[in-house]
Amino acid sequence: MGIATFPAPSAASKTRYVVTLTSGTSWTVPTGVTYVNATLIGGGGGGSSQGNSNGNDPATANPATGGQIIETTVNTTPGNSITYGIGAGGGSGSSGGSTTFTGATTASGGIGGGSGAFNGATGTSFRSASNGGNSAFTWSGNDRSGGTGGSGCIILEYWA
Repeated sequence: MGIATFPAPSAASKTRYVVTLTSGTSWTVPTGVTYVNATLIGGGGGGSSQGNSNGNDPATANPATGGQIIETTVNTTPGNSITYGIGAGGGSGSSGGSTTFTGATTASGGIGGGSGAFNGATGTSFRSASNGGNSAFTWSGNDRSGGTGGSGCIILEYWA
């Protein structure tokens, strides 16, 4: 989806501004601004955990996805306050949060990566067959936590 833009005012009369919102919950529309081009980016999904059975046999892990990117034009009223929310990055294996901007479509967060086949194996008990199955021992997998996804943001472009 391409960004819908109105014809830019002449360079002599107005200045182009680009603002990136990474925190907070509201933005006040500057004097003379009747629309903004908004790019919303959802929070990225967290990477998956990956375990292995003996330290030498990596389990399969699924990758996370980035947050959705939405480009749109939002009509505004100078002096009004517009509420928004920035999608947080997902934790290990978790989906990212959605980014919202009043008057615009929501950008969904990315999907978290799936855990590896042996994730969570720490403490699993096995029986040794060498002495009739009476000798118990504990095996511990080498779990690796996935990384946290990046936070979303909103990029606003306008002329004032």
